[in-house]
Amino acid sequence: MTAPDVAPPSATPSAAPGSSTLLGRLFDAALDASVVSFALWTLLYSLGLPTQWSLWPSGWLWLALTVGVVGWEVWRARRGAVDEVAVRAGADGGPVRPLLGERRESGLLALGVALIGGAGLGGLVWTPGTFRATWAALALGLAVLAVWAWVRGRVRPAGDWGTTEGSDATRAPVISARGGRADLSADGRQPRWATWEELGVLAAMAVTAVVASFIHLADTDDPYYVNRSVWIAEHGNAALRDTMFSPEVFNSPYGGGVPISSVEGLFGVIAHMSGQLAGTVTYLWVPPVAAALAVLAIWRLTRRWAARRAFAAFVVALGFLTLSGDSMLGNFWIPRIWQGKVIAVVVLMPLIWAHLTELPALAERRAQWRHAVLLLLAGVAFYGLTPTAVVWAPIMCAAVLLAAAVLRSGWLALGGLAMVVGPVLSGLAVVLFSTDVGGVDPVALPARASFVRILGETPAMVALGLLALGGAVALARRGTPAALAGASALASVWVFAPGVLPLINTVTGSGPILWRMLLVAPIPVLVGLLVTAPIPDLRRSGDDPSVASTTDTSRADRTSPRLAVGVALVPALVAVVLLGIGARPVWSHTGHGGPVTVTKQPEWKLDLPALADVELLVREGVTGTVLLPPRRMKVLTMYSTQAFPVVPREWFIENIEEPRAATRARRTLYRLASGEKQKFPGVATTREALERLDVSLACVGETDFTDRVLKLYAAAGYDVVERYGTLRCGRRA
Repeated sequence: MTAPDVAPPSATPSAAPGSSTLLGRLFDAALDASVVSFALWTLLYSLGLPTQWSLWPSGWLWLALTVGVVGWEVWRARRGAVDEVAVRAGADGGPVRPLLGERRESGLLALGVALIGGAGLGGLVWTPGTFRATWAALALGLAVLAVWAWVRGRVRPAGDWGTTEGSDATRAPVISARGGRADLSADGRQPRWATWEELGVLAAMAVTAVVASFIHLADTDDPYYVNRSVWIAEHGNAALRDTMFSPEVFNSPYGGGVPISSVEGLFGVIAHMSGQLAGTVTYLWVPPVAAALAVLAIWRLTRRWAARRAFAAFVVALGFLTLSGDSMLGNFWIPRIWQGKVIAVVVLMPLIWAHLTELPALAERRAQWRHAVLLLLAGVAFYGLTPTAVVWAPIMCAAVLLAAAVLRSGWLALGGLAMVVGPVLSGLAVVLFSTDVGGVDPVALPARASFVRILGETPAMVALGLLALGGAVALARRGTPAALAGASALASVWVFAPGVLPLINTVTGSGPILWRMLLVAPIPVLVGLLVTAPIPDLRRSGDDPSVASTTDTSRADRTSPRLAVGVALVPALVAVVLLGIGARPVWSHTGHGGPVTVTKQPEWKLDLPALADVELLVREGVTGTVLLPPRRMKVLTMYSTQAFPVVPREWFIENIEEPRAATRARRTLYRLASGEKQKFPGVATTREALERLDVSLACVGETDFTDRVLKLYAAAGYDVVERYGTLRCGRRA
């Protein structure tokens, strides 16, 4: 496609922001290279699962491929190669003929705003008794605003970022030079290497990476995840069976089936290749890298969806996440960013929405196919990060297909279908080869409990989240952004309609994780758009209220600019007040099995005193099955597979397939190690439990019942007393 060297200034606002500077292109290249690299690893891991061959050689192959991918993307960025984004007629305020009369449009808008406002008020009185009315107002308000957006022309195929094949709109020049190079800036001068917004993003990356490194949260899910990394680091194969209680003797205690997520395997392989412990890679290396990529992904989506003030919306989105410490929005952020499901939420899902937004507007067929392939690889990376992709991706795909139907965009539909291929195939593998998909009791949480998990119980933050969800289609840029934002909100809210989650649970057995469906919509980005919504001039426009059309000028002239500004500032001021009132910083309020603290230096994110004792045990060569205080047993699982704890985490006992007598023995010894004084077993019971599980070492911490427990161990035959750090242990003679 031939394009002029410089685009006209009027077309500039709709260009791909950030792609005209070197730093902006490097940002996009870093994200794309990360997705491709991890997808390649996931494919290598998927080959290693059925073959059970060592993943260590695959790690070196992955490293070589990653170097090549990164080198290629950096070369493209330095060369100035960009995917051309066509700017259509009608972009950024061009008049669009309405489908209904002005009065009917205003009525729809008023009704939608009233319903969404009611949902916001319901968030301020967030009680079980008001939830159904709040959800109904939110769901209906979303539907009404979606209809309004259609008749208003915000999601019809006539605007920027959304015009597709079949539209009669004419193309304006693209923001790119001949040969796919961005040689000149929009004003004709030599391009800058960075904008001040991109420098701000760079600063946000650095700050977020540092904060992620110093936040310390011991998470209850880590014994399983990190143990998988430890096993692969020490043994090489992606074990299909248990490695927490035993060296692959029992069934998998987590869901009873195929461990399709590859991210833990990657951490283990990197640990082996670098000569580090798996915990060092997981807790010290991953958080700053993942946090930096998350900031980039949020910036990429924000600049795609924001009609104006993209950087301000980006800052608000980060602030909202960081101040959501009492909800899963904040929990699934830097306090737990080493976990694959969290990386999926804050890195991959925003990036998928950004790629989908870009796809229909690309000017060249080659660039469109490139994005479609990137979306296919993003789907592979999706299931490599989390099994939840099996249910997340289809919901996202449904939203994309809805947007594609509204926009009449075949490319958008293709992108959504490409993204869902990997998760669907991996889901079929789980269903076919897993013994207990979804856990022992796969019951979905009720709708209100699900909303509470995601949005929390703090009324101000709940109200802010509900308002952002409800206004999604009106907050995003017209065209594909508005369609995708509205569809994502519709899908994430309407999936909680009566009967939907039970149906999904029946098909997938994923009940315990279905509360996460609300995360399909990028709520933090929507909050950013809400708080920084453009100031309208109250004149009729075919696009954002902030842009005046050429019609109805006499009426516009009679509108007071001060009144317009005052009216427009009210929602933003309300949002800022809610954010200030409800702020709960993630470094002081986050919880998921352990208190959150800020350490003086980056540390492993687990019980550090317990880690010191476990390090000593492993260094002294302890092997076999060991009985330790519960926190030590949990840490041992995440440090080494040289020895195996009796109970790494009590919840996992439910899923282990073993004789009932062995399970009773584990529970008996767990109570003993926990120091539940009223439930101390007798000597015979203790001896039988220790012998049944073939315990090699039985330890107790420094407590007021230490001597009593040691006497019980001795009476049971463990009368050789040894000391390991704060532990005093009995061993058979």
